[in-house]
Amino acid sequence: MKIDIALVSEQILANLIPILMDPPDRVVLVCTAEMAKRGLCQRLRRLIEQRGIAVEIKQDAPDVGFRPIQDFALELASALEDADPHAEIRLNATGGTKLMSLGFVEVFRGIASRILYTDTAHRRIELLPDAQGAIADPEPMRDVLGVKDYLAAQGFRYQRACSDDPAWQGRAAARKALSKYLGREAKNENLQAWFGTINYLVDQALERVPGTYEERLANPSQRLPNPARGIWAQAMAEVARAGLIDWQGGAAAFVFADAEAAQFLRGGWLEEYAWHIVRDAGVHDVRMGVTGEWEGPARNTNEFDVLACHLNQLLVLECKTGGFKEGNDNEVAYKVDSLSQDVRGLFGQTWLLAARQPTPVLVDRARQARFRIIGPSELGSLRELVRQWTGGPPGR
Repeated sequence: MKIDIALVSEQILANLIPILMDPPDRVVLVCTAEMAKRGLCQRLRRLIEQRGIAVEIKQDAPDVGFRPIQDFALELASALEDADPHAEIRLNATGGTKLMSLGFVEVFRGIASRILYTDTAHRRIELLPDAQGAIADPEPMRDVLGVKDYLAAQGFRYQRACSDDPAWQGRAAARKALSKYLGREAKNENLQAWFGTINYLVDQALERVPGTYEERLANPSQRLPNPARGIWAQAMAEVARAGLIDWQGGAAAFVFADAEAAQFLRGGWLEEYAWHIVRDAGVHDVRMGVTGEWEGPARNTNEFDVLACHLNQLLVLECKTGGFKEGNDNEVAYKVDSLSQDVRGLFGQTWLLAARQPTPVLVDRARQARFRIIGPSELGSLRELVRQWTGGPPGR
């Protein structure tokens, strides 16, 4: 029998990943009073038991005082050996406080068949020296977490994603060429002006269905300020070719096909562009339009534009096609960062994809808030940026 011992801490992914990479028969979670109070032990227990692995929680582990910590570890080691002298015991020393980790390592060195440390930042499992001082090579991480698993570990209950719907996937596939055209050409300042005009016209075309958050197409016929020329005409032609509008070449007037077509042009195209690019880059799991709620009595709900999980790290992509104005930079930065920081965890990343040029103030705020802005000049290189994030070879 293989028994894994894990010291529970805030970063429960560091405990979960090695268990899923090499599943034991049983897991013993060492839980302090603080971790129990915050519900982290029970959350980790649920995630492990969902994989068919038995879990036992050892409550009230000390997190201060080296002697009490070692006494607790010695008692646990003795109990495990008495229950099954032939069991293979493995210790994950990543969690707990630093003092807990040191105390358990000293006790279990010579007892555990291996003592590991989860190096999430470098996507590998480090194996600590055994009783003879031998050090094994680190193990590279494998994909064992999808978006749902990652969110659950962070305390966010996944409810749905629009990309889960096969019918939606079919419609998105029909719009893929248009999404990629708009993303590729977003660097053109005249097209950025077109984005602003289209966003305004969509707002005139749609209205909220009373008593709901849904929109309906109330005014499908709209007009550009002037007959389309240059890249505006090219963009209108691409949109018409995708069946989203009825438009005659060079005209100012056009008609939206339906509410979804209008919503796509108001900003959905950038979300779908990100979803297509990330999927095409070979990322393990990608979801668009994710909604869910946080654990706890408040049960606050959130929606995320695009979430991607690869080698057990999360990438949060928020998309914005509207213009940026001096004065609301702090609000935009706060919204992007606060929405994603809890769900991404310590080693996840957040990118804000912007179809319009961000202000210098917003760029500075993003740097302070630890999220990256992918502006219109970089959108065409998004695939390469994603490949860099995954650690894969450069794209062609």
